Amino acid sequence: MKYLVTSATGDLAFQSVQFLLTLVNKNDVVVTVRDLEKAEKLKVLGVEIRQADYLDESSLVEAFTGVSRVLFISSGDLSSRARQHRNVVNALISANVQFVAYTSAPKADQSTAIVAPDHKLTEELIMASGLNYAFLRNNWYLENEGMLFDAIEQKQPFVYVTGSGRAGWAKKSDYAEAAARILAGVVPSKLIYELGGQPLTYPELADILQGNREEKIALIPESAEEYAEQLKSAGLPEEVIGFIIGIQKDIKNGQLDVPSDDLEVVLGRPLTELTI
Repeated sequence: MKYLVTSATGDLAFQSVQFLLTLVNKNDVVVTVRDLEKAEKLKVLGVEIRQADYLDESSLVEAFTGVSRVLFISSGDLSSRARQHRNVVNALISANVQFVAYTSAPKADQSTAIVAPDHKLTEELIMASGLNYAFLRNNWYLENEGMLFDAIEQKQPFVYVTGSGRAGWAKKSDYAEAAARILAGVVPSKLIYELGGQPLTYPELADILQGNREEKIALIPESAEEYAEQLKSAGLPEEVIGFIIGIQKDIKNGQLDVPSDDLEVVLGRPLTELTI
């Protein structure tokens, strides 16, 4: 049986490949990459590398041919993601893939989060395809909180606009290992896995990350408008500011507040401690 991980030069996908290699034979692992020149770290692992582009459906069909189970890593290109994902699903069908695990978003079928529409569409396409599937609805990566990490390390105040909203932060490595275990079929089978950590507010997260440090940073709640002006003053592009503010509003509105023990169950252990 062949197992394939898409977009394998990306951090989540690459870590998933590493975990997958502890679960199945190396000769059964295939990856796709868009740029072969960026695949050196995959060559070191000794896996089969196939070139494919989400925008080129024929390349995807060729890459998926002969593969039984696919980990479909969602695209990070928000401007063309819907078209890319439609190509991937069409290719999975054409190549007669047996099973696909798709990295989605929390409660994608009912979420109003800014990242949710493409995930909802992709889930619908997969459900209509006739493929066996699992949706890996990843909550939020702790590694996304670089500005909070910097504030703690530099002992500077941290501004947030999420109010009492909560998110289910977990380490990216935990999400990657869970994806590999689901792809390998070594966990209880489910159609939907709501993957994430215990939902926390930003002050609760900051308290955990600071641990026993004597000097705690100040956390300053502000309005979205005030925060946007600060980001603009820092020189961030408008589209980046819009995305950051959008995510913060989603957290404030409870879109990432999804209590679930699915991640622990899939891993078969407690989640990795939240640390900087």
